[in-house]
Amino acid sequence: MRFHFWYVLIHIGLGVVGYQYFTFTNIGGIYAFGVSLFVQAYAVFEIYREANPRFQMSLSEAESVKAAEQMKVDFRKRLARVWFMRSCMYALLTLLSTMAVRGSSVQ
Repeated sequence: MRFHFWYVLIHIGLGVVGYQYFTFTNIGGIYAFGVSLFVQAYAVFEIYREANPRFQMSLSEAESVKAAEQMKVDFRKRLARVWFMRSCMYALLTLLSTMAVRGSSVQ
C-alpha cells in the first residue's frame, strides 16, 4: 500500500504525544487499540476505495444472486479482518514508540 509509510509515522507520533496514556498495562493497551481502530478505519476505507471497482467487476460475473451475496459477505469479512489485523499491529507500534519515549522504567 502506498500510504503505509504515513500510517507508521502517525502511530509513532501518537506514541510520542500520548506517552502518559499508552502504557504496557491493560488500560494503556486498550487506549492504544482504540486509537488504532480509529486511525486504521480510514486506511481500510482507502483499501476499500481502491478494491471496490475490481470487486464490482467480479461481482457482475457471479453465476447467481446467492453467489453474489456470498461474495459480498466474504468481501466484508476480509475488510473486517484487515481492519482488525492492522489495528493490532499499529497498536503495538504505538506502544513500542511510547516505550521508546518513556524509557524502560515503569512508573
